[in-house]
Amino acid sequence: MKAKKALKVTGIIILVILVLVIVVLIITSVMFRLRVNRATNYLKNNGYYNLVSADDYDVNVFTCGNENGKHTIVALAGYLDGEMYIGWRKMTAPLEEDNRLVFLDRAGYGVSDDYKGEMTVEHVVAHYRTALQNAGIQKPYVLMPHSMGGVYATYWQSQYPDEIEAVMIIDGSEAQHFDLEKDALDLDIVKWMRRAGNFGLLTSMINSEYGKELEMLSDEEKPISSTLLEKTISSRASVDEMLRFQKNLNDVWDTLKSNDIPKMYLSISYAFYTKEQLVDEGFTAENLRKEYQAEGDSDEEVYANYLETLSEKRKILDAYIEKMGNCQKIELQGQHEIMFDKPDECGKILKDFLEKLGS
Repeated sequence: MKAKKALKVTGIIILVILVLVIVVLIITSVMFRLRVNRATNYLKNNGYYNLVSADDYDVNVFTCGNENGKHTIVALAGYLDGEMYIGWRKMTAPLEEDNRLVFLDRAGYGVSDDYKGEMTVEHVVAHYRTALQNAGIQKPYVLMPHSMGGVYATYWQSQYPDEIEAVMIIDGSEAQHFDLEKDALDLDIVKWMRRAGNFGLLTSMINSEYGKELEMLSDEEKPISSTLLEKTISSRASVDEMLRFQKNLNDVWDTLKSNDIPKMYLSISYAFYTKEQLVDEGFTAENLRKEYQAEGDSDEEVYANYLETLSEKRKILDAYIEKMGNCQKIELQGQHEIMFDKPDECGKILKDFLEKLGS
C-alpha cells in the first residue's frame, strides 16, 4: 500500500513538473514573439524594413548612403548576422557619403522570411540576384561580404562576372576542398540552438556571446540587435546553411573561375604572427583553449600551437586568393567581428580600396 502511494505521489510530482515546464516554455515563447514584434516595429519606424521578393520568400533589403553615388555596395552577412544593417554602420560610415549601400539579407536572417528549401550556394546567389532586381537596384555591384558571406560573393563574381564591379571580402570563409566524411562537423548544437531559440531560450546566451559587440550599440539598438540574432538562430534556413557549409565551400572551389575583377581580401583572423600580437588584441591562453580549441599544457604551448595553426590556414587562404585572381590581401589584426572591434580602421581600408577603383 505504501509503495503504491509513493508511486502515486511521484507521478503527481512528475506531472506537476511537466506542466510547469510547459507553462514556462509557453511564456518564454510568447515573450520572444513579442520581442520580435517590437524589433520589427523598430525597423519599420526607422526605415530599415523593406521586404522584397526573392522568388521563394521575401528578404529584407535596406539601402542607405548616396543613391546617386559612385558605386553600389552590396553587403552580405556572415553566419547568423541578422542585424548587420545596425551593427555595421560605424564601419560603413566612411563609405556612405559617396556610395550607395545595400544591406541584403538572405532567408531566415533578421526579419526576412524563413525558407524550407536547400541553402545551396547556387540557390542563395540566385535569390540574392532576384531580390536586387525586384528592388530596382541596378548592376554592377561592389560585393562586401563578411565571413560566410564570402562563400556566396566568391561564387557570384565567378559565375556572373558581368554583374560585379569589385569585391571587398572581410575575413571571409575561404573556399577549399573538404573530405565531407573525414572532416564532417558535429552540428547537433546548431539544431539544438534552433529549437531553444523558437522558445525564446537563447537571450542569455546571446548577451553573453555577443556582449562585447552589443555594447558598441546604443541602448535602443542593443535589444533590437539581440532579438534579430535570436530570430536568425531560430530559423530553419540558417540551420540548413550550416549543415551544407562545407559542401558549399567545395562547390565554390570546384567551380571557381579566375578573373580580372578587382578584389580585396581583408584578413583579420589569420593576421597574427607572434604571441605579442595576440596578447595585444586580447587573446588570452584561456580564451584560445575555450573558443578555438587550441591545445597545449602551458600557456606558451597554447600560443605556439595556435600560431602554427594560423600558419597552416594562411596557406589555404593564399591558395584561395590566388585562384580568385586579381585579389589583394590586406592584413588587420583584430577580432573576427571587425566591424565592432575596429570599425574606423576597417572603414578606411574599404574606402581606400574603392577610391582606387575610380568613378
